[in-house]
Formats: sequence, C-alpha cells, structure tokens
Amino acid sequence: MLRPFLAIIFLLIIGFGKAQDKMFWNENRKLVWEDFKSQTKPGTSQAEAATFCGISYLLSSPTKKFTAKNVKIESFFVPSKSWAHQDHKTEMVLMHEQSHFDIAELFARKFRKIISDQVLDAKSLQKLYTAIYNDYKAYQQDYETVTNHGRIREKQLEYSAKIDAEIKDLSDFKI
Repeated sequence: MLRPFLAIIFLLIIGFGKAQDKMFWNENRKLVWEDFKSQTKPGTSQAEAATFCGISYLLSSPTKKFTAKNVKIESFFVPSKSWAHQDHKTEMVLMHEQSHFDIAELFARKFRKIISDQVLDAKSLQKLYTAIYNDYKAYQQDYETVTNHGRIREKQLEYSAKIDAEIKDLSDFKI
C-alpha cells in the first residue's frame, strides 16, 4: 500500500518541475503575446505563430479501481515552446492561437464528462485518454483547415464562437 503512494508522490514531484513551464487554462485569463516565449521558429514554417498546448491527466489512487475524483484532467499551454513572428502579432492571429488553447480545454472537459460516472482502472483510463486525444488532434486539424490557419477572418470568427459555445455547454465539467 505504501509503495504505490510513494510512486505517486515521486511522479507529482517530477510533474511539478515540468509544470512550472505550463500555464493552465483559465476562463479569466486569455493569452497575450508575452506568453509566447520560444525563440526557436521552424525555418520552413509558413505559420505566423505556434501554440504548444495539450491535455494531461494525473491519477492519484492507491487502488486499482477508481473514479473520476481520483483523476485530475487539465488543459495547458507551454510558453517556452510557443512562438510568434514579430511581424504578425495581430489581434486576429492571437485569437487564432487562443482558440487552439480553448480547444484543449474543450477536450479536457469532454474527457472529464466521459469518465464522470465510471469506475476505471489505469488501462481503461489510458484507452479513453488515447481516444479523446485522437479526437482532439482531429478537431485541431479541422480548425486549421477551415480557418486556413486563421487567415479566413469570417471562418476564424465563426470557429472561435463555436468553440466558446461548446466550452460553455460543458460548464458542468470545468475545474
């Protein structure tokens, strides 16, 4: 019983060190250009900016079977891996990048909803995470395609509103 607890504490300590470079999604805190701290920009990229974000979960259960209350699911943004070209720091580009982060929150909420009424084990949790993460990647790709990387203003405004509405619809699953 003590061994799994120590392992979880160890993972928390390791995770804390890495989490210091993460910003977690907050409905009251939108991204600003100063959050994009990476100086490394791909030489072949035509992008105006890049947002490194995602979904993570942390399991803290001393038993093999557990419920959603033992799982912390968060959406995050990593400033040190996110960048923007100096010449393209516009409000529209920032809206596009914020929507990438918002999509991560949307899928974190979908993941919380999926597991909310289940009894799980680590293998089933990982399987559900993989499925939601694949859906998340497909949604991000569709967003890029439909908005042409934020270059089609009308589509960008429509998609950002759609994402906001979907997040609101899942307000029961915010943290």
